[in-house]
Amino acid sequence: MLTAGLLMGLALMSAAGSLATDMYLPSLVGMTRELHTSSSLAQFTLSAFMVGMAIGQLVIGPVSDVHGRRRLMIGGSVVFLLSSLAAAFVDSVWLLIGLRVVMGFAGGTGPVVSRAIIADLARGREAARAFSVMMAIQGLAPVVAPILGGQLAGPIGWRGIFVVLAGFNLAMVLVAVLLVPESLPAERRAEPGLARLAPSFARVLADRVFVGHALSMAITFGVMFGYISASPFVLENQLGLSSSTYSLAFAGNAVMVILASLLNSRLIRNHEPVRIARSGMAMTVCGSLGLLLNGIAGPRLWPTLALLAFSVFGVGLVLGNTTALGAAQVSDAAGAGSAVMGAGQFLVAGIVSPLVGLGADATVSMAVVMLACAVGANLCHYGLAGAGRHGLG
Repeated sequence: MLTAGLLMGLALMSAAGSLATDMYLPSLVGMTRELHTSSSLAQFTLSAFMVGMAIGQLVIGPVSDVHGRRRLMIGGSVVFLLSSLAAAFVDSVWLLIGLRVVMGFAGGTGPVVSRAIIADLARGREAARAFSVMMAIQGLAPVVAPILGGQLAGPIGWRGIFVVLAGFNLAMVLVAVLLVPESLPAERRAEPGLARLAPSFARVLADRVFVGHALSMAITFGVMFGYISASPFVLENQLGLSSSTYSLAFAGNAVMVILASLLNSRLIRNHEPVRIARSGMAMTVCGSLGLLLNGIAGPRLWPTLALLAFSVFGVGLVLGNTTALGAAQVSDAAGAGSAVMGAGQFLVAGIVSPLVGLGADATVSMAVVMLACAVGANLCHYGLAGAGRHGLG
């Protein structure tokens, strides 16, 4: 049964990505100096984590269809804990990048298994509401993490922040052990063997509507991650915020995701999730275009923050609904479907992260990447999923 307590536990497990990126964002500039590296390589530590998350979900999702959910959730949380501790003691950016891949692979367990558990236990609008509520609870992580990271950046630096992250990982291990049940009984599991994984992926990738929803979700996440990876350099370096003030501004935008998710959980009672998702995608296009014009004209702080908040609110309306719509298309292969959605999401994030550091003007570079992702998400949705059946029942 999908209880409120279980949803809160799954939200914590799914917060791995936010905790492992947002907490050390305020100290990213300091880490760049200490490791004697470039801003692009420092941002690549974010990409490495996202690539690891993508690969981890591709492996763990279908494996959980065969071996069940709970044991994999526990094992992934333990590896995440150990790799977080190791990252605190590196003296090379390349070693840190390697550890971030391991962290991402293990951290991918939480999101992919959590989505599969919801798909196991809920259907239709109930699943859409569950995804929205989970994302609202999960949205507390990007609110708390940068504030905490901003306050800790001075006293303990980025190394200490990784130790604090390991403390959160320990909490995740305890949640996995004490709260997460086995939602996939033995009689519903797929046949064992690596050869059995290919048909599961073939099944979900052959579904045009699923692919459309999965791509629109993943590329919309690219809008969010374009902002996340560029924001320290835009708000601190270019617009002059301190690391602590930046963390407050970042947290304020994270609140927009929570508000959007909470609003969505109410809207879906009377409105089709696909219509809400389309409204959110339109908002991301308008907000990103506004940011580009603002950057070209010479970025100012308050318009930048307002346009970011508008764009992020739109992202919050997209993610839960496209996830539910995609899961409904492939409910008979929930683990593989969850793996494809999660892998696509974090592969896009891994691609986006270094791109925002390439241009001479941080705000313009961020806005160009965000706008490209926003337009791409719309094209994928209307081109692939637009003609499909979108009712969830």
